[in-house]
Amino acid sequence: MDKAEVVGFFFIALGVALIVHHVLFWQRPFDIADMMHHEFFEAIFFTAGVTLLIAVRSKRGKEAEE
Repeated sequence: MDKAEVVGFFFIALGVALIVHHVLFWQRPFDIADMMHHEFFEAIFFTAGVTLLIAVRSKRGKEAEE
């Protein structure tokens, strides 16, 4: 497993942890009034994690073709 994959999975895990935290403390997964706090970071972590995983997988696929 590549370092970038580990970081990608870590970012996704952080996003999931923030959603679980939000559900446990406020009994709802999203809060429109507090959009710039939890939801902003959830979106950033999910986007960064998925982007890293896609980049690593596509790079690995291109190297296998050559």
